[in-house]
Amino acid sequence: SEGYHLYQGDAKFHGGISLDNAGIRATGKIEYHATTVESNDFVFYPDSVIARGKVGEIKESQFGNVNFPQMTFTDYQMKWLPKQDKFRLKNLKEPFSLYDKTATLSGNITVSKKGVTGSGKLSTRGSEVASRELNFSSKDFGARHARFAVKAGNPDKPALAGKDVRLKFNLEQNYATISPEIEGVAAIEFPYAQFKTSIPQARWDLTTQKIVMTKAADVPIENSYFYTTRKDLDSLRFNAEKAEYDIQLQQLKVSGIPYIIVADAKITPENNEVLILENAKIGQLKNTVIVLDTLNGYHRLTEGVVDIVSRKEFSGYATYQYVNAANDTFAIKMTDFHLEPIVAEESKKRNKTAALMQTVGNGAVTEKENIRVAPRIFYKGDMVMYATRPALQLKGYVKLDLKKIKNYDTWLAYNQSGDEKDILIDFDNSVSEVGRRAQGGLHFASDNSLYITFVFDKKDDNDEDFFKPSGTLHFDKESNEFRIEDLRKAAGEKLEGKVFNYNEDKQEVRFEGPVTFFKGTKDFNLTSSALGSGNLETNEIKMNSLIMANMNMPPAVFQMMAANLQELIKSEGASDGLGDQTELLYKIANIAGEKVAKEYDTRVLVLFWL
Repeated sequence: SEGYHLYQGDAKFHGGISLDNAGIRATGKIEYHATTVESNDFVFYPDSVIARGKVGEIKESQFGNVNFPQMTFTDYQMKWLPKQDKFRLKNLKEPFSLYDKTATLSGNITVSKKGVTGSGKLSTRGSEVASRELNFSSKDFGARHARFAVKAGNPDKPALAGKDVRLKFNLEQNYATISPEIEGVAAIEFPYAQFKTSIPQARWDLTTQKIVMTKAADVPIENSYFYTTRKDLDSLRFNAEKAEYDIQLQQLKVSGIPYIIVADAKITPENNEVLILENAKIGQLKNTVIVLDTLNGYHRLTEGVVDIVSRKEFSGYATYQYVNAANDTFAIKMTDFHLEPIVAEESKKRNKTAALMQTVGNGAVTEKENIRVAPRIFYKGDMVMYATRPALQLKGYVKLDLKKIKNYDTWLAYNQSGDEKDILIDFDNSVSEVGRRAQGGLHFASDNSLYITFVFDKKDDNDEDFFKPSGTLHFDKESNEFRIEDLRKAAGEKLEGKVFNYNEDKQEVRFEGPVTFFKGTKDFNLTSSALGSGNLETNEIKMNSLIMANMNMPPAVFQMMAANLQELIKSEGASDGLGDQTELLYKIANIAGEKVAKEYDTRVLVLFWL
């Protein structure tokens, strides 16, 4: 009744044993830990026992710290290796029945002092797991390097599919956790959503029928990503910290997304989350933040409404956060996001990528919006965003913010490619909105008095110019002046060139360059250059000029003039007429040219040191 102890261990045999030329054989049952197996033909060897049987079970029990699961089986094959502590069982027809008939296993199990392990295909509670490394306990089971599927209505299309995953199934609390065996590998797939993920852990709650996915804080975000398997989305992917899949609704909600890279844009969805429906349908993303391009981050847009077409393209509209040179921010609506080829020059600047296309968006502003593209400069017209260009392409009109000029409303045509951030206006070729050439400078009124204009019309188009500016029109924030000047001259790179600066607060202008006192004739003409200042309110004008007279007179007259001057200086005296040496060089350069002025400066220095 107590049975036979086998192999000097804990196992016992109950039944009849025979010894003959066929060896040691027995009919009965073997008890090994929580396992009981029955057979009509146990065959005993010195190191093993083999058998085929019809009935067997493992009782839910605990031996020491080891919990054994409940299991029944019929029509099995057994091989027991006592010295190795491996009691192996394989189902032949019907699968193993586990956990009060809530699970089945087709494959093998191994019972030992350490518990129950196995391999094969296990089905339970609407799921299926296949693994060579199964392990079983009384209230849970696990698997390593497994294939795992959560079944849905379609037998060929599971709600979740895992490949090379680690699984832990808690039968008591009715949930399972799934993790990729290799961190950073997209081992979990949602066939209905057509997405795969490498997120470190997924928890399937069998009660709510939801799969909740999380990333631990110490896991790099790069190792937690989602990507679509839908071909026309071209492997669209993004990183994320959390996700939830509703099996009944077939909806995948992904959150903790820093951004989604589409083409050359980083798109951050509202609340950093997206809802993915069946067949990878993301739907329209609202209130997004868009940064372009991915290399330089030149442009930032908010309140975006975006439709993702594929990994390489999106459409929609957004509010462009336009920051001017004064760091003022203006909101501009950008629409019609689309792709255009990258031109050769832009491609050189993007030497880190082989991209051939770039995202382009179209915008426009009106006069009423009071958009300043630079300090004290208004803009109206088209604004086109090219992802690879640091600024917006401008095609419209600019107006100086002149508050003290009554009814000032001069808009100048202005184009900019988007490669430049500063607003620099070519004054010489500027025309107004109505097609008139831009005007400015010092002019003779009908009574021959001088008056000043600065990018507004003369009193009369027939008024002759005394000083006409030339160069680049811009606003200098440091000096608080509008300037029309030769930029190389302003940078100190040359002496020759015109300067015309206007400080509206003081109502003062400064001018430098060639001036015209009157129209000369073939017999008498003046070539002159001046440095001066003026006031628009008082119309007071001062200047220091260098004048060269070209007179058609006999040589004897010049000799008489020279003698007369010498006598006058001898009797009356005369102060030094050269004045400031630097100012003199500017005046010489504007009359005789850059080369002559520099040669003169060199000669003066030589004479100074003699």
